[in-house]
Amino acid sequence: FGFLLGMGSALETLCGQAHGAHRYEMLGVYLQRSTVVLILTCLPMSFLFLFSNPILTALGEPEQVATLASVFVYGMIPVIFAYAVNFPIQKFLQSQSIVTPSAYISAATLVIHLILSWIAVYRLGYGLLALSLIHSFSWWIIVVAQIVYIKMSPRCRRTWEGFSWKAFEGLWDF
Repeated sequence: FGFLLGMGSALETLCGQAHGAHRYEMLGVYLQRSTVVLILTCLPMSFLFLFSNPILTALGEPEQVATLASVFVYGMIPVIFAYAVNFPIQKFLQSQSIVTPSAYISAATLVIHLILSWIAVYRLGYGLLALSLIHSFSWWIIVVAQIVYIKMSPRCRRTWEGFSWKAFEGLWDF
């Protein structure tokens, strides 16, 4: 997820500049643009996850370890995309000094995550794939809750004007 850090610093700068220049609508455009770029970046990355078993075997991992690790990694594929959406949302909100809702959302999701993980492991006896799918599900809860917050909150009214075709302009430069 290192590529997200680079995008994060760029997005942080752009959102901060747009907010300071009172070009509030650009925060939403930058949020969308960075999300598009990160999702496009996640597509080839997901192939690494899909082929984790042969990759790990080629790197010298024992077959049993490579197989178990790849089962876990398969369930983590949705996390890649959730993180690609969440990261720009975090920068979008932080540039407006909105951090408390994300903390509450994360805390509530943690409780759900722990309960579901406990049920999957100790009650149902499911293994690694279930745990990684629950992890993915938890990340998507965070993403969806933050999107709902952005759409419903009066604090984001000036910075989120809905989806815009401007998000697709200058993608390569972005």
